[in-house]
Amino acid sequence: MPPARPSLDGFLVTLPTETPVRVLGWPRFHRVGESAVWFHGFLASQASLRRELDLPKSAPVAQIVVAGLRRWPTDAAERMVGEYAVVVVNGPDAVLFGDRMGLRPLYFAGGADGTVVSTDLGALVRQTGAWHEPDEDYLADMFSTGLHLGPRTPYRGISRLQPGEFASCRAGRLRVRGGWRPLAEPRHGTFDEHQELLRATVKHAVAGALSSDGTDAVELSGGLDTSTVLAVATGITPIPALSFVHPGSPGSDESSWIRAALRSTPAPWHPIDATEHGPFTAGPELGIFLPAPTRRILNWAPSAAEEAVARGLGATTILTGEGGDAVFFAGLLPWYLADLLRTGRWARLQRESLRWGAQSELGRSAAFWVRRAAIDGLRRWRSGRTLTLEPPRPIAASAPWLRQAYIERHRLQHRAQVTTTVRAQSVHGQAVVENVLRCVEFARSRQLFAPEGIELRHPLLAPSLVDVAMTTPWDIAADPRIDRAVQRYAFAGLVSETVLRRRSKSIADEAILHGFERNPRWREYLGANPQIVQRGYVDADAWDRALRSAGRIGAVTQFYTAMQIEVWLRHLHYAADPTQRIAASEYFSPDSADSGN
Repeated sequence: MPPARPSLDGFLVTLPTETPVRVLGWPRFHRVGESAVWFHGFLASQASLRRELDLPKSAPVAQIVVAGLRRWPTDAAERMVGEYAVVVVNGPDAVLFGDRMGLRPLYFAGGADGTVVSTDLGALVRQTGAWHEPDEDYLADMFSTGLHLGPRTPYRGISRLQPGEFASCRAGRLRVRGGWRPLAEPRHGTFDEHQELLRATVKHAVAGALSSDGTDAVELSGGLDTSTVLAVATGITPIPALSFVHPGSPGSDESSWIRAALRSTPAPWHPIDATEHGPFTAGPELGIFLPAPTRRILNWAPSAAEEAVARGLGATTILTGEGGDAVFFAGLLPWYLADLLRTGRWARLQRESLRWGAQSELGRSAAFWVRRAAIDGLRRWRSGRTLTLEPPRPIAASAPWLRQAYIERHRLQHRAQVTTTVRAQSVHGQAVVENVLRCVEFARSRQLFAPEGIELRHPLLAPSLVDVAMTTPWDIAADPRIDRAVQRYAFAGLVSETVLRRRSKSIADEAILHGFERNPRWREYLGANPQIVQRGYVDADAWDRALRSAGRIGAVTQFYTAMQIEVWLRHLHYAADPTQRIAASEYFSPDSADSGN
């Protein structure tokens, strides 16, 4: 069960408007010269950074950050790699930034008295009272697609930095600047050269994500991505693997693939029975404030089980395979046909369309690829709409339990089609950007319920690997004959040949639906005077039918999202508990004698 009282995950800092500046922060700051530093996460390649910045070998992370910020004032996140968020206060000024991909979220709330910044959304909500005002635009995005890719949070008064953004603050007034600008120019080279580049970059990223004390574990699902991370990590240091097995749900069970991966990469294996510790086996009344509606609400039991096994092994870091779908081009469609159309390369467009018509497993004609990938892809790219093979389903079909008036008032159909404001200079590049940001958002969402004493790290979303994906030319990245061609060839001989040859991946939907059916208390809870009905999102009768019949739920993404929102809404009142607020404080001012720690 969840703890009765939350602990602060990272830091919370107030930057007041009054002068002289007197900053209030938790926990205790680190003093570096005249600066106070709050840092959360990890910084990779610290020895290299110390050498580059002419720092002593014993220089702590806070000193590296201050020196790096001085050397690269607008480019610090590009030069200091890892997964982190940081606030540096110097006199009346403060600088806020994080790792380039934003894997450690940094939230902020402005007010008349200044700005409050935190890595812990729940703590920030409790301190500011933001729980009184849910953000309806954020919730509408969640209902339409299951995620929000912008700067919003579930609360009107709280925003977050986006990938690549940083902020400056003077007298409590925040100014956000920057943002991720995807690389544009493709890196030319042979297929073999791209394999070598991918191998070297993955190895460097995994090495950078490993902890300095060797207390690591790897999530192993049996898929290509986690198998690749495990194989690379074991080449550096002995490391155990954690896996969920689904003996009661054959359609979701990956045991045979996991064993194949372990035959090629021997490692201590710790399977977790997802039938016993499956979705919906904990909750729905969790008895604490939940900072946001995420999958963790449904998956409380499996997440807690994985954390317990990791702690039992003495692990402090878990490496995931999240992001592999994006950087290894899983399911990448020939959006480059739209670029050939855009630049008037008609003959090449015809040849490539014929090749996809003849060789793709999807069995579509050349005319289909011209129509959907070239013509429709170009239209979508120009209008800022998402790149999907098929047009998005009508919301009424994906979520038949939503009220039509709500769908129309909040333009859910439009929301389902718009994409991120981060723009690539080609249609092919934009498809990669979208996939990367979706993976980043999923990784960020797991940080909302960070396990105490255990850090999740995502080596496949390291900036260097994202840059490789962005600069891999389309003729290397997309192959109609085989998905993830570069990855499969690059890691031959390292990753299990059986896993490398697999052409499909099981999904957990069967196990999740079975978990819902086996735990009727969830159906009763979700159907008893639901908040999503009271707030006008959902039709009561249609919602009741969906809870009682899997055939009436529509798309599983929207159905699960509605469950998460309902449970989150019912737990908002826990934020009002005064014992949940931070009680300790540490002040910093430029003339303070306190040296921090």
